[in-house]
Amino acid sequence: MLGLGLMLLFHIPPAWPAHDLAREKNWADEIVDTIMVGEPVWLEADKSRFLGLYAAPAAGAAAQRHAVILIHGRGVHPAWGFIENLRVDLVELGWHTLSLQMPVLAPDAQLKAYGETFPEAFRRIDSGFDYLKTRGITSVVLLGHSTGAMTAVAYAAERPQAPLAGVIALGLGTVRGGNRYMQPALSLEKIRRPVLDIFGSEDIPEVLHYNEARAQAAKKPGHPAYRQVQIKGTNHFYTDAYEELKKQLVAWLKQLQ
Repeated sequence: MLGLGLMLLFHIPPAWPAHDLAREKNWADEIVDTIMVGEPVWLEADKSRFLGLYAAPAAGAAAQRHAVILIHGRGVHPAWGFIENLRVDLVELGWHTLSLQMPVLAPDAQLKAYGETFPEAFRRIDSGFDYLKTRGITSVVLLGHSTGAMTAVAYAAERPQAPLAGVIALGLGTVRGGNRYMQPALSLEKIRRPVLDIFGSEDIPEVLHYNEARAQAAKKPGHPAYRQVQIKGTNHFYTDAYEELKKQLVAWLKQLQ
């Protein structure tokens, strides 16, 4: 009781990691001036603004009411690497895309510390759903990479009522010592949406060591559709295998239309 009283008296903040809003702002300042496809949009969660990159397919495209929300991995931004490539390529194939800035921590933050940012990440995804609704979107798929894949899977488990058509998890790993959001098998047991789980044959140990555990968790009674795909000869970032990655996820997306 004495310790609690001292915390209240001196307003000691709780022991959660501080989000690095300065890094988010610096990236946003750089990104908004370089976007060639789509437009930057400012969304709000937890009374603060964050960046989203929205793009719409050409008029008359086949999937005008379908969208993909893209979720990057830890410590980067919504126009990072192959996430940016997917954001653009999926638009050309007829999908609306919305790539969201996820919460970031200081560069030296431990991976498991990101587990504490998931609730805010969920609220940012909620905001993304709300934005797409204003665009007349009725079907949304979450696509995440690395910790973004953990986020997508955990969101689907924590928000069973969300208007979610499916989840694509790229490089979905497990963080030992992390909280429940960083244990995908726990989330996969609860998800009642189609899931595509893609990884490289040379992926990181946190992914490869738990392939079977993820598959078994997803096979629990009631799961509508789970597919696990290995892309041979590539790593956690799909180096030299982007076209095969795109082929696999586009074929899966077409089944949801």
